[in-house]
Amino acid sequence: MTAIHRVRLPLIVLSLTVVAYSLAAWAVAPGFYDGIAPPQPYRWVSPPPQFRASNQPPLTGHATVRVASNGLVDPGSVFTQDGQAALSFVPGTFVTPPDRSAVTIDIRPQATNPDPSPVRMVTNVYCITSTSPLVAGKDPLVTLQFSGSVAQPSDVYEYQGTGPWRKIGNTGSAAPYYIAARITELGCFAAGSVPSGSSGGGQSLVVLAVIAVAVVVLAGIPLLVLRRRRSDDDYEDG
Repeated sequence: MTAIHRVRLPLIVLSLTVVAYSLAAWAVAPGFYDGIAPPQPYRWVSPPPQFRASNQPPLTGHATVRVASNGLVDPGSVFTQDGQAALSFVPGTFVTPPDRSAVTIDIRPQATNPDPSPVRMVTNVYCITSTSPLVAGKDPLVTLQFSGSVAQPSDVYEYQGTGPWRKIGNTGSAAPYYIAARITELGCFAAGSVPSGSSGGGQSLVVLAVIAVAVVVLAGIPLLVLRRRRSDDDYEDG
């Protein structure tokens, strides 16, 4: 292969990649990437110092769900007006009231909550209530938005009454800047993570880092010896 061909080949590959990307982008329906950008500024109950000047209070959510002709409470989703918290459920998730009246669901941000330590919460706490209890095994979905200016939370946590907090996990299927989890009962919910230093994880990372450095240093010793020998041989030949 000539030098000209060696130069042209990467250029051809790059050109084909650009063309393929352009065709793929035009083939995607408009709005496909909507929601990938950071959401609107987060509305904090108790904003961090850097957000206090521009913060707006979070909003509540309210919905009324009727009972269908088959006797089951309809499916649906209840959102706060700012979209920061939601509850989604399938048909029959709520117990049908004896008088077949509609079920009312409310989502409200909370200012006072049990201490979540060692968990570091990065969202508001939202309490969800309804006029009818959940049916066992239906497990509705709670979805919480978090700010693009904070570390992504790892799990959703919940508490009942006065606490304590309990981890309920993460479905791993929420959109960017959202986290979701299945719940077995209504209560108060927030998203957060346990800092690595709180559970000994920081020490483990330090140990791994030291081992990695040691491996790199030891791996480099034979190369230094070989290079030194070559230098000595070149000196003798000279």
